[in-house]
Amino acid sequence: MLRHVRLYRLLRVAIAVVRVLPRYALLNLRSHASQAEWDAVHTFAARQIRRLALDLGGALTKAAQIGGARADILPRSFIDILSQFHDAVPPRPFATLRPIVENELGRSLDEVFAKVDPEALAAASLAQVHRAQLRDGSEVVIKIQYPEVRRIIPLDLSMLRVVVGLTRIIQRRIDLRSIIYEVSRFIELEVDFRREVESTLRLGEILAGDPSVRVPRVHEALCSDNVIVLEYLDGIQVTRTTELVAAGHKLPEVARRIGALYGAMIFELGFFHGDPHPGNLLVLPDGRIGLLDFGLCKELPPGFARRVAEMMISAMVGDSAAAMAAASALGFDTAALKPEHLRSLMLMILGDSDGDDGLLEILSESRIRKIPEDFALVVRTLILLNGLSHRLAPKRRLLQGQLIQHLAAGASQA
Repeated sequence: MLRHVRLYRLLRVAIAVVRVLPRYALLNLRSHASQAEWDAVHTFAARQIRRLALDLGGALTKAAQIGGARADILPRSFIDILSQFHDAVPPRPFATLRPIVENELGRSLDEVFAKVDPEALAAASLAQVHRAQLRDGSEVVIKIQYPEVRRIIPLDLSMLRVVVGLTRIIQRRIDLRSIIYEVSRFIELEVDFRREVESTLRLGEILAGDPSVRVPRVHEALCSDNVIVLEYLDGIQVTRTTELVAAGHKLPEVARRIGALYGAMIFELGFFHGDPHPGNLLVLPDGRIGLLDFGLCKELPPGFARRVAEMMISAMVGDSAAAMAAASALGFDTAALKPEHLRSLMLMILGDSDGDDGLLEILSESRIRKIPEDFALVVRTLILLNGLSHRLAPKRRLLQGQLIQHLAAGASQA
């Protein structure tokens, strides 16, 4: 496929750079460029990034996704366009992926599987998933990493670093280095299928005693560097509210269960599922929450969850000294941070707003210019959950209520 050819990818990115950077250079030369002119250039640049991400996939897709969530760095025009970006690509014919699976298994597909559905359940920039049945009758899914991923990702990351370097020469208002670091880190996690298997097993063990959640069983003997085989979970995606109601599920209870689950993982257990987008959360027939896709599971540093809880609670109750001390321990630049802005940020993250507008306003008014790395994934997760809460129980904030309960429990842990 042409888009997997290194020279083609280089040329496409180079063309986009040539189209975008001179526009910024010209505005920088003008001392009185209006905000409308800056917004127009930002919008043009964001559309170029989105087009590249859709056409080329790979690390560019992750860059677009992460950029869309980084309102602490990127202007509003970027957020408006990139926050709507979905990691969805046309699935590939299973016949082109079958040799990969057989090579990883070391035997023919028919020796292991009674059947494999050739239609993909899901497809993304790094892998796609197919439903199958093992010879013993077990229903499973096969996650297959695309063969070119490990070859094109280093090229993509190198190109992104060069582009960021050029951007800093021409446009110093926006520092994209932390986004590239985040892209590199996320991709490092997601392409490491061995780690994903370990994360799935670990989360399954941690949550084994929780009757409200189900982590799929891992068929370890069938997993490898490029293939993961998991138990198939039969459920309804959490945002398909009409189907959920028709199946007899109560949406407020679904919201409570998800809030309690993520509150426990983040604020008490210190190891959490960091990608709660709708395709990764199912409601099973018995009401349990089914988790999928464990590539972004994250272990928080020792004491991290307690400090996050202390910062959030202290900020919300007006204890500025304690909030700023916890923020400093987490890696915030407290010299450039005002207590009132920190409090507003905490309230927004915990559901004071149903979208990103509050975050954008807070960040534009304050001097917060970078959110610490570990906290950034927590923020991303909580904002995704805020949106989900609005879908399940508009204006009731039931999910956030559960999060706050576990937040308080986390703050009490020494």
